[in-house]
Amino acid sequence: MKNQVLTFAQSLLRVGLYSCKSIVLKTTIFLFGFIAISIGSFGQVQTGALDDGAVSKSEDVAISVWAAPAEQKVRPEDRVETSNLVWTKEEKKITVAGAGNEHVPFQVVITTSVSGSPRQVKAPNGFFIEVSDLISDQGNKISKENVNFYLQHYIMLYATSSPVGATGYWPDALAPIKIPFGMNAHYHVVQNRPIWVDLLIPPGTTKGKYAGTITVTQDGKPFETMVVEVNVYNFSLPDETPLITYMNVSRGQLAGFYNKSSDSDEIEKLTQTYYDKLYSNRMEPWFNDMLTPGVEVKGGKVELSFDHDRYLYYMNKLNTKRVLLHALPGNLRRQITAEPFSNEYNQIVKSYLSQVEAYFKKHDWQDRLVFNSPVDEPRSLEEYEETRKWGTLVKESTSGVPFLITRTPVPPKNNPEWGTFQGYVDNYSIHGNHLNGPEVKRVIEKEKARGGELTWYISCDQRYPQPNYFIDAPAMDLVMVPWITARYDMDGILYWAINWWSQTSNPWLDANTFHSVIL
Repeated sequence: MKNQVLTFAQSLLRVGLYSCKSIVLKTTIFLFGFIAISIGSFGQVQTGALDDGAVSKSEDVAISVWAAPAEQKVRPEDRVETSNLVWTKEEKKITVAGAGNEHVPFQVVITTSVSGSPRQVKAPNGFFIEVSDLISDQGNKISKENVNFYLQHYIMLYATSSPVGATGYWPDALAPIKIPFGMNAHYHVVQNRPIWVDLLIPPGTTKGKYAGTITVTQDGKPFETMVVEVNVYNFSLPDETPLITYMNVSRGQLAGFYNKSSDSDEIEKLTQTYYDKLYSNRMEPWFNDMLTPGVEVKGGKVELSFDHDRYLYYMNKLNTKRVLLHALPGNLRRQITAEPFSNEYNQIVKSYLSQVEAYFKKHDWQDRLVFNSPVDEPRSLEEYEETRKWGTLVKESTSGVPFLITRTPVPPKNNPEWGTFQGYVDNYSIHGNHLNGPEVKRVIEKEKARGGELTWYISCDQRYPQPNYFIDAPAMDLVMVPWITARYDMDGILYWAINWWSQTSNPWLDANTFHSVIL
C-alpha cells in the first residue's frame, strides 16, 4: 500500500504467529534481512551488524549475563533483571514451555559497565554463545541443532511513533551469529547486547521437562553458564497453519539494493533463501516472484511459459496455500499497446488470465490461485469503477478464480455514490483502521458466507493504542495481531513490504526506508 511505512527494521522485528480458531501457533518469526549476512557474495561488511570494533577489552569492565522473554525489547541501557517470566538469577535458570513443532524464543543478554563513543571507551569483545543438547529425565533428547542464535542489531531512531515510543537505539534486525562479537553497535559502544534464541521443539517430541545449558564464552573461554529447562507439552502443532499469510518480499527490491540484475542467478538464489525462511516459519509470499509465468505477446496472441519444476517444489513440497498473481503483471502490461479496457486490450488480458487458470486446473491446483487487483487501495470514483472492470475481466475469463483488492467491503460512508464491489470482488484485505467501523464485523461475516477470504494489514497511519509494527512500539503489539485476526474471524494477514529498500542508502543504518507523503 502506497501510504504504508514498513521499514526494513520493522519488518525484521519478531512477529508472534498466530492464533487461529482454537489453536495458537506461537511460532516466532525473524524477518529477513539478516539472511544476506550468511550469503558470501553479499558480505557482512556492508551491514556492520557483527562488527566488534577490533578493540581489546578493558580489564576492569564488569560483565553480567541474564535472560529476558521474547515479548520484550531490550534496549542498550535497560537494567539487568534478576527475575522475570523466563529467568531467575538465583538459580541461573531459563524456563520456557511449548508444544512439538513450535518455535520457543527467548533472549540472552550480555551487559557490561561501559558505554559511549568507541573513540573514548574500549568495547568488550570476543563473545560467543553455545548450547548443549536438552535431555529429559527419561533420556529423550532435543538436539542442539534445533537451537539458533541471532545477534540483535541496534538502529538509531530520531523520532517517535507514539506516546509510548522513544528516540535512541532500538533492537531491530537479527543477524545469525557465526563469529565472535562485541559491544559495538551502530556507532556506539552499548551496555546491553541481546541475543535472540530460537529453540524449535521437533514435532513428535515426547512430553516432559528437558534440560541443558547455554554457555557464553569470551575469547574462547567459558564466562557464564545458564541452565535451560523446556517443558514440552503432550501434543504437536500441525505443519500447516490455517492462517493465510501474504508477506511481500520483492525480488526487484533485492536486485536494486545489491545492484544486480533481477534475472541473475545471485538474486534468484537470494530470493529463494528469503522465501524458504518464510515457509520454514509457516508464512508465504504475497506475490510469489518465483512463480510468475513468462509472458510474450505476438500479434495479439498471448503465450505463457511456466517453470514447472519450480511449481512442483512450491505446490507439492512446500504445500503453498495461496499463489497470488497479478491480474496485470508488469511483463504483460509493458507489451500491450491498446487502450485500457478496449476490446483488444480486454482480449489480451483475458487470454492471460484464462491460460493461468488452465495451467493450475491441469495440475489440480486451482483452489490455491488468486488474482490481485492492479488498483491499489481504491479511493475515488474512478478507481472504484476501474476495480469493478478488473473484477469483471477476471470473472469473464475464469471459472471463479478469486479476485483480491486492498479495501474494505463496507461501502464508503461519505461517498455512497461510488457503489460497492459486491459481485465483482471475492477476497478483501482490509486496512486496520477500517476494523474500527461498527459495520465491518457484520460485513465480514456476510462476505465469508459468500465464500470470500478476508485478510487485513497494518499501515503507518494506524495509530496508538492500536497495534503496529513500528520499531519503538511495544513488543506485545505483534502478539495482538493474530488475536485481532481471530476476533474478527478473518482468514489471515498481509504485510506490504518486508524489503522496501529503494529509498535508503543502507537499511541497517536508516530506519526510514519509505518516504511517505503523510509524515
